[in-house]
Amino acid sequence: MPDNERDEKRGTAHDDGRGGPRRAAPPGVFLAYAPADADRAAALDGRLRADGARTALDESRDDCNGLPAEPVLQELGACDLFLLLWSRDAADDPHVQEQSRYAASFGKPCLVWPLDTTAPPSEQGQAEQLPPGSDAQEAGAAVHRLLGTRPTDPQSDDDPARGAERVGALESGHWRIESDAQHGESLKVELTPSADAASPHDSVEGGLLTGTHQRAGLQGRVTGRWWFSRTEGRLDLELESSFGLRPVRELRHLQLLGGGDRSLTAEDLHGIAAPRHYQLTLEQPRSY
Repeated sequence: MPDNERDEKRGTAHDDGRGGPRRAAPPGVFLAYAPADADRAAALDGRLRADGARTALDESRDDCNGLPAEPVLQELGACDLFLLLWSRDAADDPHVQEQSRYAASFGKPCLVWPLDTTAPPSEQGQAEQLPPGSDAQEAGAAVHRLLGTRPTDPQSDDDPARGAERVGALESGHWRIESDAQHGESLKVELTPSADAASPHDSVEGGLLTGTHQRAGLQGRVTGRWWFSRTEGRLDLELESSFGLRPVRELRHLQLLGGGDRSLTAEDLHGIAAPRHYQLTLEQPRSY
């Protein structure tokens, strides 16, 4: 399908989060994989994002009565391509099986990337399989071929890594993080450094977080961990929010786009259905 027709079908444009002009929404790829194959999925995810695609992954592996969680169903419904990383572990993984069934029921085209000699799934509808032994580069090329797209020019303004060059360090302290989610959302959290979240990389710092989470009129306590990569301008949040009897677990990957020491803008690194934009405000630096 030509790019302009796909953009019409998918809603065409969105704000770039930096006050720039609205531009066509990039194609969306949902990656389904077993935990044992997470490294291969991360490598392909990074390549696809660097090439200009939006991606979605089920990193929290949460479910509701054995069915995919609602955010996962939304991403499956919004994606343009279902990419299945197929292996012995994936064949035995109920999360991967359910995601595959729902993608097929939504009529999503599927690309199967075989990671070992496990027999491919037989019920996957519009499926194309890569040759055995294919690597992440070949898988990425196949994605663009199937979507009729071309990789983004790494020197263009669409490359999120260029935004990281303009972002300073994110310090620990009390932060208010507000998103443009449809029904409103805000986090008021204290980010504290901790050896429990230490990273072997000098450019990454991390720690624990505690505070409150407001979303769609509900408010609950939130706990978790955070990591910030100074070289990538990326903030990762591992959240567990208590809005009722059942805690909600999720991972957020925020690509910082710009700002100063006390006020930053960011957007979801992942997400197809409704990628969020964020305003981060440092309300009180950490006292040492």
